Amino acid sequence: MTLKYSGRCSLFVLILACSSPNEENISRDFPTFELHEGVVDKPENVLASVEFIPLKFPEGTPVQYFGFDPFLAFAEDKIFLNTDPYMNPTLHLFDYSGNHLQTIDRKGGGPNEYGNIDQFGITVDNQLAVVSDFTLLEFDDKMDIIRRINPNKDGTFYSISDLEALDAKTWFLALRGTEADKDGFTQNFAIFDKDSITYEFLPLKSYPASGSGGDGAIAPYQDGYLLNFGFSDTLYHYADGKVKALLALSYGDRRLPEEMRMKTEDQLDEELAGMISTQDYDLNLGDINVAGESISFHAFGIKPAPIPMSELEKMETLPDNLPLFEVFIHPEKNAIKATKIVKQMSGRSFSDGEYFYRLLYTEDWNGILEDQSLGVELGKRLEAASQQLNDEEDPILIRYQVKW
Repeated sequence: MTLKYSGRCSLFVLILACSSPNEENISRDFPTFELHEGVVDKPENVLASVEFIPLKFPEGTPVQYFGFDPFLAFAEDKIFLNTDPYMNPTLHLFDYSGNHLQTIDRKGGGPNEYGNIDQFGITVDNQLAVVSDFTLLEFDDKMDIIRRINPNKDGTFYSISDLEALDAKTWFLALRGTEADKDGFTQNFAIFDKDSITYEFLPLKSYPASGSGGDGAIAPYQDGYLLNFGFSDTLYHYADGKVKALLALSYGDRRLPEEMRMKTEDQLDEELAGMISTQDYDLNLGDINVAGESISFHAFGIKPAPIPMSELEKMETLPDNLPLFEVFIHPEKNAIKATKIVKQMSGRSFSDGEYFYRLLYTEDWNGILEDQSLGVELGKRLEAASQQLNDEEDPILIRYQVKW
């Protein structure tokens, strides 16, 4: 049973990668932030500068929602969106007011076509990059594919979990499928030269069980990049060719035992349903975003609500009180907060560097309006945004910062 965080079609969906085997040997000369029930608050008390952006799809636009989490990418005044990576992998382009600019529907095997959508990125020219069927595609401003890069050669077979453009020649990648060392650990972050198809791997390693979900995430931060991966007790910073620990996470007696981190992917998969049922541990799920000085990631647990296994096995939808929270940290202020913006799995969040974003599908924004989970004032603004949609089935972007 493999549980992944991205995607809404499965009943239980978690990204469960792993942390560095060297964490316990690191000198703790960086701040530690405790995850506990006291850091959880209502969204209206956590979010600041909130705006709702109705995405105005023209009538007849080939857009469909099959329960998948979206892909979003932000480039200056453009927002790129995909809502269905497999059955109908259309690419949509909007401005920051939600006005539709273009839709590309070119699934196929031709020179200007693409396959499934596996990840989004932005090139150094502020154009879209798409990982499609293990191939990295770079687009121009007309949304034509100008470069196809197969990142695998010489027997390697990597898939790209996350990507950030360093310059016109190199990408910073988080990879899945890298070869394990003799103890089972893998190195999942690398600098990729797209001309020579070569990798310079960073020394960070993940545990054997990391293959159970996402293997790493990257976000620009200050003069470098933040690195995170699931089960990690540490967030890392990469700059000037060096990796250092930025901050530590403390779960107290709810920390996942080391022996569980050392299980193989298959072994951990067999136990994930039990972990979700008992909720004995707090887990960093490995995503990462940055808006200003605020760092965001998702964590499971913190405020547990155990589910009897007998009930869990019968559920066809996720329970609203599943304890998945978006965690915010401000290192300079030594502050931490957590909240749940939408029910159930809470969904992916994204960032353009100044704001966090989340795509609210119809069931999301309707649910917020029904239970007023964002508070009365934000509820009114969300309702006003919903009235601007061309179709009541279309999504709304929520853009926000954090109150510190």
